[in-house]
Amino acid sequence: MHRRYAKKNIPIELLRALVTIVDTGSYTKAADALDLTQPAISSQIARLGRLLGGSIFAKGQGNMTPTKRGLLVLQYARRMLAMNDELLTFAGPNSAPRQFVIGLPGWLGHQRLIEIFERCSASPTGELVSFRCDTIERLLGDLNLGSIDVAYLCNVINPPRIAVAQWSEQTVWVKSPKLVLSPGAPIPLISWPGTTSDRVAVELLEDSGMHCFVAFCAPEFSARLAAVAAGLGVLTMQARNIGPGIEIIRHGLPELPDNKAGIYARDGLELERHAPLLRTLTDLLVPHPLSESASAHPAGAGHAGKALAGKGLAGKELAPPPRVRTHELHRAR
Repeated sequence: MHRRYAKKNIPIELLRALVTIVDTGSYTKAADALDLTQPAISSQIARLGRLLGGSIFAKGQGNMTPTKRGLLVLQYARRMLAMNDELLTFAGPNSAPRQFVIGLPGWLGHQRLIEIFERCSASPTGELVSFRCDTIERLLGDLNLGSIDVAYLCNVINPPRIAVAQWSEQTVWVKSPKLVLSPGAPIPLISWPGTTSDRVAVELLEDSGMHCFVAFCAPEFSARLAAVAAGLGVLTMQARNIGPGIEIIRHGLPELPDNKAGIYARDGLELERHAPLLRTLTDLLVPHPLSESASAHPAGAGHAGKALAGKGLAGKELAPPPRVRTHELHRAR
């Protein structure tokens, strides 16, 4: 690389090293996964830190905790690697046909995911359909970048411009029946730092003058649910996703705001062409108030009441479940 570009380009292998270290939990395992030596991996992280002007991991022998800079770099690294790998998939020497990609949060219930996979895996257009489960933050980033076509998102600060449907859902604190919360004692949190739900939970507890600590931490929602069921701590989640062995905490913790949810499309997606698939997806995701706690809002009734789509869909219904009003579809201006 020419010296004048040394600090303008970040080699992709440095980002892949960072993501692999975080995902495997150690430099040694990351080196094995990437077929490198441990010193080579350490050198790559040190170089990444020099390029970005600061440490990626906190100081200390064997410390695997990313710094604030490291957490930000990790978010971008995952997005950049996803685009890099997708580019190779669809435009590389062994490129595959373009797929319609649906993004879903990893905390969706097991049975709901099965239903979505079964009913949405075949597109009426004949296009291949694939699915991606990830955090809301990563799904939002990938949708904005155009690497996924539609995504189910919740509580995003700046939602995408094109919404297929939007609604509100109740969010609650949950715990195991065997966990007893003592008044005045610190609240044990089941957590994955950096997520919107974690940020909201911690801010509400702090604003209420309540102390908390992280009792369990994991990126996989299934692992966090297992920790809740085992009585390790409390978690925030959508009321309709509560399963056996978990109960709602009705008193003693600050009230959580409603979860603003929606199905969003990337810019440039031909919504009319994909309308049958979008109707099916909407029917599966929009809560049915007869059995689930949720409310939908008519168009024009604020952020959670909009439903936007493309040319040619005006006046058509989009999978109306009981009492959930669907809306005239139009392109946002």
